[in-house]
Amino acid sequence: MRKLFLLILLALCLQFPTTQAQNAEFPNALHAKLDFLSYGILNSEDLRLGQGFEIGYFRNIAPFLNVGIPFKLGLAKLPAIPENTVTTSLDLVFHIGNMRNDAKISPYAFGGAGYFLEDFDNGHLQFPFGAGLNIRVSKYAFVNVQGEYRKATQDKRDNIQLGVGYVYLLHKAEPKPVLPPDRDGDGTPDALDKCPDLAGPATALGCPDADKDGLGDHEDECPNDPGPIETKGCPDTDGDGFPDKDDECPTIAGRWNGCPDTDFDGVPDKDDKCPTEPGPASNFGCPEEQAADKDSDGDGVPDRLDKCPNVPGTAANHGCPEAKEEKVVDSDGDGVPDKDDKCPNTAGPASNFGCPEVKQEVKQRLKVATRSVQFETGKAVLKNHSFPVLDEMVDILREYPDYTLSISGHTDNVGDEMKNLKLSEARAKACYDYLVFRGIKTNRLRYAGFGQERPVSDNNTKEGREYNRRVEFELVLD
Repeated sequence: MRKLFLLILLALCLQFPTTQAQNAEFPNALHAKLDFLSYGILNSEDLRLGQGFEIGYFRNIAPFLNVGIPFKLGLAKLPAIPENTVTTSLDLVFHIGNMRNDAKISPYAFGGAGYFLEDFDNGHLQFPFGAGLNIRVSKYAFVNVQGEYRKATQDKRDNIQLGVGYVYLLHKAEPKPVLPPDRDGDGTPDALDKCPDLAGPATALGCPDADKDGLGDHEDECPNDPGPIETKGCPDTDGDGFPDKDDECPTIAGRWNGCPDTDFDGVPDKDDKCPTEPGPASNFGCPEEQAADKDSDGDGVPDRLDKCPNVPGTAANHGCPEAKEEKVVDSDGDGVPDKDDKCPNTAGPASNFGCPEVKQEVKQRLKVATRSVQFETGKAVLKNHSFPVLDEMVDILREYPDYTLSISGHTDNVGDEMKNLKLSEARAKACYDYLVFRGIKTNRLRYAGFGQERPVSDNNTKEGREYNRRVEFELVLD
C-alpha cells in the first residue's frame, strides 16, 4: 500500500511541473508551518500535544482549485505509547479558494489523502481535511493559520492539527525599466542632450549652465550672470533688449544704446539738457540760444528772426531754405523713417516695413516644422522627437529679434467639433509653453487653435486627415 501511494504522488509531481501558473489570480506557492498535534482528544484520552513542522508546494490547476504536496515531520504522543514517537507524512491535498492578487485575506478549504509513518515504520493511510486563512503581509507573502482533521485507517490514529506558518507566492521577476542612453548621466537622454559628454540640467538641454538661466555655458556670453536668450544669456535689467554690459542706462529702457530719448533728437535724455525739445548734440540737445546778433547758420538772418537758425536760408523765407526739408530720423539707415519703420534699429527694405525679410530657407524650415512636431494620440503631449524641432524655432527667433512667432493648431474633422477646437488650442499652447521654458519672452509669441475650420487637404482620405492634423509656425511683424 505504501509503495502504491508513493507511486501515485510521483505521477502527480510529474504531471504538475514546478513552473509558475499562467493564471495570476491563482499563483503557485511554497509554504512552511509550525504544527501542533493532538491524538488524545479524538481517542478518549487526555490532551497530549505534540509539535512538528511542515513544508509544501502548491500549484494552481484551475480557477479556485490548487493541488498541493505537504510533507510533515513531528514528535507526537500517540495513544497507548508512553514515549514520544517520530511521525512523518506525505500528503496529496486539494485546496478550494481564490487567492487574488489584491486580496488581503484569502480563506480556503481543503481535503485529500496521505501516507503516515510512526518512527519511519508502521505506515497507514490518513485522510486530511479542514480550512484555513492566508493573511497578506506583502505583495507575495502571507501569514497562514490552518485547522486540520486527519481520519486514519488504523485504530486510534485519528488526530487534530493546528498550524501557523508562512506562504510565499512564486512569481517572475519584474522587468527593470530600460532607460535611453545617457553618457554623462545628467538625466537628459543623449538623443536630446546637446552636450552628451558634459552633465547639465534639462532646462539647458543637458549642457552645463552655471547661472541656471536655461542657456548652456557654451553659448552664454555671461555664463555666471543669468539673463534671457534674446541678450545671449546676459542680464537685461530694464528689458529693452540691450544687455546690461552694453547698456548705457541699464535700469531705464531706451533705444539709443539702451537710453531713452524723449524728443528723438539723437541725444539721449541723460545727456540732453532739453529732453523735451529737440536740439543738436553740439548744444547738448537744446535749441540754439536766440541772441540778438547771433547768426548760427551764417545766412544773414539773426537767430532771433531766423525760423531755421541752423540751416542757411534767405531773408525772404525768414532764414529758411526756399523749400524747407522736413527732418527725417532713420536710425538704422535703411531709407525707411523711424516713424514708419517697424524695426527702427535693424535695416530692412521698405517693402517689408523696414525689417529684414525672412530668408527662403527659414520659411522652408518653418514649413518642415509644421509636419515634424508630433503629439501623443488624442493628447496635447509632445513626443520626444518634437523637442529638437522646437529648438530650431528658438534659433530662428534669435536670428529675427524683431519678429513674433505665431503658433496655430489644427485638426481633422473626425470627432466632436468643440473637442477638436480645444485639442488644437491645447497643442498650440504646448509648443508655446516649451518655447517660454527655453527662455523666449511671452510678448514674442502668440498661439491659437482653429480645430477643423482650416483644412489644407481632403478630410475624406487618410492621407488628407494626416495633413490636416498639424501645428503651423509663422514669423509675423506686429
